[in-house]
Amino acid sequence: MARYALVIGIAEYVSPSLPRLSKTINDAEAIARLLEQYGDFQSVQRLPQRWNKDKNGYEMAASKVTGAQLGQDLRTFLLEQAANNEALIYFSGHGFTISDSLGQQKGYLATSDSQIEVAGNQIVEQKYGIPLDSLNELIRDSQLSSLVMLLDCCHSGYFLERQLIERTLNTFSSQKDYYLITACRGFERAGVIKSEEYSIFTGAVVKGLAIENASSNSRRISGDRLFDFISNELKGSVQEPIRMGWGRSITLVTYPQLDIPTGKKIAFNKKNPYRGLYAFELEQAQYFCGRDEAVRTLVSRLAESRFLAVIGYSGSGKSSLVKAGLLPQLKGDRLPGSSQWAIASLTPGEHPLGQLVDILARQQQQNKPHLLFIDQFEEVFTLCQDDEERKAFIRLVAQEVKNSEVETRIILTIRGDFLNRCADYLEMISLINSIPPTSFIVTPMSFIELEEAIEKPAKLHGVTFEHGLVSQISADVVNRPGALPILQYALKELWRVCIEEPESPEPLLTRKGYEEIGGVKGALDKRSTILYQSLTTIDQAFARRLFMELVQLGEAGEVTRRRATWDRLEVVADSPQQLQRVVGLLAGSQQRLIITDEKTVEVAHEALLSEWKLLNTWIAENLENIRLSRSLEEDCQEWLQRFNKSDDALLTGANLAVISEWMNKTQPRLTPLEAEFLHKSLERRDRQNQAELEQAKKLQHEAEAKAKAESQRTRFAIASATLIVLSLGLGLLLQQKISEKKQGDAIASGALVEKSEQLLATGNQLEAMIAGVQALHELQRLGGDNSKALNQLKVVIDSVKERNRLEGHTKSVNGISYSPKDPLIVSASSDKTLRLWKLDGTPVQTSKQMIHDDQVYTVNFSPNGEYIASASADKTIKLWKKDGTYVTTFRGHEKGVTSVNFSPDSNTVISASEDTTIRLWNIVNVSLKKAIQPTIIKGHHGTVWYAEFSPNGQLIASAADQGIEIWNKDGTLITNLKGQGHTAAVRYVTFGRDNKTIISTSEDRTIRIWKWQTDTKKIQTKFFTDKGDKSFIVKYSPNYKLIATANPDGTINIWQADNGNKIATLKRHQGEVFDLSFSHNGKEIATVSADKTIKIWSLDFLEKNANDTKNRNSDLIKRGCNWIFYYLNNNQNARKQYQDVKERCQKY
Repeated sequence: MARYALVIGIAEYVSPSLPRLSKTINDAEAIARLLEQYGDFQSVQRLPQRWNKDKNGYEMAASKVTGAQLGQDLRTFLLEQAANNEALIYFSGHGFTISDSLGQQKGYLATSDSQIEVAGNQIVEQKYGIPLDSLNELIRDSQLSSLVMLLDCCHSGYFLERQLIERTLNTFSSQKDYYLITACRGFERAGVIKSEEYSIFTGAVVKGLAIENASSNSRRISGDRLFDFISNELKGSVQEPIRMGWGRSITLVTYPQLDIPTGKKIAFNKKNPYRGLYAFELEQAQYFCGRDEAVRTLVSRLAESRFLAVIGYSGSGKSSLVKAGLLPQLKGDRLPGSSQWAIASLTPGEHPLGQLVDILARQQQQNKPHLLFIDQFEEVFTLCQDDEERKAFIRLVAQEVKNSEVETRIILTIRGDFLNRCADYLEMISLINSIPPTSFIVTPMSFIELEEAIEKPAKLHGVTFEHGLVSQISADVVNRPGALPILQYALKELWRVCIEEPESPEPLLTRKGYEEIGGVKGALDKRSTILYQSLTTIDQAFARRLFMELVQLGEAGEVTRRRATWDRLEVVADSPQQLQRVVGLLAGSQQRLIITDEKTVEVAHEALLSEWKLLNTWIAENLENIRLSRSLEEDCQEWLQRFNKSDDALLTGANLAVISEWMNKTQPRLTPLEAEFLHKSLERRDRQNQAELEQAKKLQHEAEAKAKAESQRTRFAIASATLIVLSLGLGLLLQQKISEKKQGDAIASGALVEKSEQLLATGNQLEAMIAGVQALHELQRLGGDNSKALNQLKVVIDSVKERNRLEGHTKSVNGISYSPKDPLIVSASSDKTLRLWKLDGTPVQTSKQMIHDDQVYTVNFSPNGEYIASASADKTIKLWKKDGTYVTTFRGHEKGVTSVNFSPDSNTVISASEDTTIRLWNIVNVSLKKAIQPTIIKGHHGTVWYAEFSPNGQLIASAADQGIEIWNKDGTLITNLKGQGHTAAVRYVTFGRDNKTIISTSEDRTIRIWKWQTDTKKIQTKFFTDKGDKSFIVKYSPNYKLIATANPDGTINIWQADNGNKIATLKRHQGEVFDLSFSHNGKEIATVSADKTIKIWSLDFLEKNANDTKNRNSDLIKRGCNWIFYYLNNNQNARKQYQDVKERCQKY
């Protein structure tokens, strides 16, 4: 690749306000000669220049350069001569600043014909100067491989301020391999050192490009090497250097190699350079390798914004990237003046607000720019339990970033799976979503980056790897989320067995040693288990209790680490000596599984929670114990800190009952404060119970006394009533008969029957059945010939298809699925929850609430009935066991997940999303701790509404905004049906039994059936029905003989699959129907709706002789009562409203 240089030196000026510069020509010529001799440039162009006959070459000239000439030469150089090549520009001359009428400063490079108007000490007008913002745009438009600009325009009272340069020449912060070195004035007036050969800045540049500053090995001087020299050279001078961009990889000059070797062999250093589970700190920056691109991006983001969120999954290296990658660059003045920033850091913990206030107060007293690094920001949600404190902390962070009176920059790291929690706090999400970008997502390291991270630290200690081992280790880690801590741990263990343990080690890390430690995948698990097994039985029991204190359960069941105080751990230890002994061993230099300080103990990294199988087992066995322990701890702290031990904050009711039962069952070790809290709660409960018992006894005595008195009055009333009956005789009997005949006549004419018929007509089917049963009871009571009414009621009873109604969700119900094996139904709702139900409508109590962080769009049982998968607007898929036990969360979609299904063998979950992708998740051996890397299927260009496997499991069909696509099961595209048939977004697609037929629904209000082919020209499609119905859901029955479609008007249509004939319409929900599911025997169908209900419909009417009940009153009552039995007994609302009907039906 060619290299071109443009050297500009303007000494002569026509404006009396811009004095002649005596050193400029000499400065520029010195730079030009260095570049010609050692820069390997194809061309070094001087401006202005003249021909020197004696030297037979060009040299700098002391002539004028106009604005027009300089502008044209810059355009030609950047856009034509150096296009697609490496370029360097050196400028020596005047620079000046103008403030416009709005107070905005603009910078200019002065040309010989520049005309400036001065008012006082300020330049207020100019002509013919080169605007820096225009130069910045010209550079941005150029297509260069790399660009270095050396800018020396700090010669007089007019100069370019640091902030102006940073703001205007921002291309150097955003473009890769664009690098600027300049200087600005640090004092009001600059002394002129007339005795020096060069100006202050260029003198430092010339020395920095000299052979003495070249690398001893490569003999090269890079951009960064030059800046480091200039920075040291100008310390204490009247100028301070500015660097923008990234110049480590840019070579400015190269000197010939010396004949004698200059480099010494690196000495063999046995000290372990790898960090294990610990994050890299600033002091280990030299060992932090392979992240140059990421660090470069962080620097450029921080140059454009005072806030930066570094986002990534656990184990992606977020903390190390900031501590050992970004901060050392800032310490080295990577951003102008950043070496002078006051840097502080914190991790939120349980009480983040106090820490933040203290740090900001100290920094403000220093009266200098400062940077705050908040590591593990997710602790604001996992450890801080006070939402008011959390809100105040976030609000203060946002205020500090936006405060124009201070120069505070804030960097935070946060796990990506906690971003949805940030969305609940407007100030935080506004910072993260700002423009220009204020966030950086940490991506997995590439294979090459991994090799550097593995190999370079060992090289620094004079150690090499056995041939091929670096590649093998990289292959074991690449594309494995969260693997960096376990990689570092494996390398630390490899160093231990190869270097530290042998008596006379060779400086070589071997494949044998790698196999001995169990490789990357087994090193942490193997070492941790060996360490645990080395403990005594008593210490092992304590170790289990210890680690249970060091984990925290999230709202969705996710497991994270937490800090435990020494005081708390003393409670769970058998003795202080045991605590010190075991913790000392686990935190020792050889193990470092946990971290300690004066106040707390914590797990070294969350990778331990996911990779140590034994610990996984302990956590899984103690989930409920952990949850209840944390709940008691939080309630106890609130009782102490917020309510000052008030009785009003003691445990009561169900909460106390649960904690009390847990205490009696498990006998956990409590802190003295927790024991006091629980004891007082139990005492208060016992006092209240005793008071209630005494009150009940009092009421009982009063009731018995009242009953005795009533008994005497009743005997008197009976005697009186008998006398009245005898005296009235036949007159009363006649009156009763007349009344009964009138009521019977009213029923016979349809007065009561009409209510049942009206309810059926309006789609209130269960209410119609109940009204019919009530009418039948009245007819039975009255007796007589009421055949007409019975016939009418039989029609109603025969027409009712709604068998049960399940209520409990508080918002729209969006998804429904029958279990294929067990008598269970699962539903999903916009209220963020899932609910399990028995087939009779009884709610199933799960160990924990099944919940997402946003509305749940869909849910399905696996074909083997063992799992449930749910998809949510919170961008996640959650996997549950069939009993509702949480298993894990699949993360990766960037927008809401619209559908989720299983493969026929139940081994794969398939999801579709608004982010245009489909993802396949292998759930074989799935666990809470093991992140799953999905196969991502791309090809759609809009929301993917639905995706499912074919019955044989070999194909996938997807429905999206732009149509239907058919894929192989591995995600390779077979064919697409875009542009055919449907004229709007396709909302649903499903396979027929033959795997070649598909049926789809669309926003164009049609249902279509297809015979797909790989050749798109041979694809056949037609309307499924004679006229289109607007339906966003369509499903085959288990035997593929029926098709059901759900409609926005609340109705459900049942069709014959083979000919498209409509068999029935089920009426209706009171809102749009969003999903439906056939029972595994095909005899029922469940539907869900915006009306918050789940309705169960019987399909028995499709069988012959389904309605052969005779129209005898007793037969109709029995059938009606049996039909509504589950609804009246298991639906809470129905039990209350129809108690009388339930009691009348009990005998049937």
